[in-house]
Amino acid sequence: MMLFGRSCLGLAAMLGAAVLLSAGARAQTFPERPVTMIVPFAAGGAADTTGRILAEALGRVLGKSVVVENIGGAGGAIGGSRVKSAAPDGYTIGLGHTGTLAAAVTVNPKLPYDPKSDFAYLGLVASTPNIVFFRNDLPAANLKEFIALAKQKQGALMMGHSGNGAASHITCLMFFGLIEVKPTYVPYRGFGQTINDIIGGKIDGSCDLVASVSGQVQSQSVKAFAVAARTRAETLPDVPTSEEAGLPEFQAETWTGLFVPKATPKPVLDILQGAVAKALDDPEVAKRLVTIGARAPRPDERGGPAMQALVASEVDRWAAILHKAGFKPD
Repeated sequence: MMLFGRSCLGLAAMLGAAVLLSAGARAQTFPERPVTMIVPFAAGGAADTTGRILAEALGRVLGKSVVVENIGGAGGAIGGSRVKSAAPDGYTIGLGHTGTLAAAVTVNPKLPYDPKSDFAYLGLVASTPNIVFFRNDLPAANLKEFIALAKQKQGALMMGHSGNGAASHITCLMFFGLIEVKPTYVPYRGFGQTINDIIGGKIDGSCDLVASVSGQVQSQSVKAFAVAARTRAETLPDVPTSEEAGLPEFQAETWTGLFVPKATPKPVLDILQGAVAKALDDPEVAKRLVTIGARAPRPDERGGPAMQALVASEVDRWAAILHKAGFKPD
């Protein structure tokens, strides 16, 4: 029995070593084919734009194309689930943000993944403040006038978002919780549908990322009353901060990062994390992020471990914010 046990242990050790050697060998040639980046929202919004900027840069670093695949629905949960169930070989990367990787835990009790334990993180790639914006013919000229109007309209006020847990959803929950108004929320599959209905007058507004709506505000297709940040957005210098507009408590910045299935081999994970770091060092990437109202992460915010810690803390922070806002899952 003793000899049999030792034989089994020896075989197990040999198999384990073989697996590690195999993973190491694969890493030496990774990637051998194009990599897919899952963006959990429809094309056209800030998440999609950010994903495409990083996909292009990562493709240059890795020497293989990084192809964006938009999988919208359920506030990003469908795309996140797709990444969780993907083969852990480095060829499927997920893009997620504050909504899909933090607030979604509270917003969606049936969330098909656990952001704290189901993924390995490659690192943050961008951050952008959120903004409140409305159809042009809404009879309010500033945030103070809008708050007065909203208190009168309450449930008659129609606010669009990209699904439960999306940044546009949780930012609205925070904002309207602060001003003690309960609007009617209208979910869409993506920003493109939302903004079209705002411009068309079918709904009143939304609370999305500066990176999503800068172009429409600049062209005066919609109007904005406040940026949820302590400094004005570079792309929208005429829009006041929330403090300047009279609601200093309204602070909401959406961070965006990349992740892979949890079981991705460490050698492959190291390559991908290094590629993200090199992509962020590209001045062209930083420049393109600024043009859409976002910023690249600071050095102290970068890397997989930093993002893992951020996700864990943000899950708890947004749970407290949403409970305070009176949010109750359907």
